[in-house]
Amino acid sequence: MSARPGAAADTRELSPECTLARQRGYEDVHVACRRLRDIPLPYGGGLLLVRRCGCACHRPPVGEGKR
Repeated sequence: MSARPGAAADTRELSPECTLARQRGYEDVHVACRRLRDIPLPYGGGLLLVRRCGCACHRPPVGEGKR
C-alpha cells in the first residue's frame, strides 16, 4: 500500500536531499542536491556509477538535446 497518492506511478529515484526536502520544514535542503547528472563507470560499457536525481526540477527542459 502506498504512503501517498500517486506513489506507484512515481518510479524515479530521488537523491537523499530531494527525498528529505519533501518533508515539511526541510524544503531548503533541496538546493543541496548534487546529483545533477549521470556519472558513468570508467570503462564500464555504459554502466552508471551514480544515476542523476529523478526530481522534476533537475530534468533538462523539453527539446534540449544531449551535449
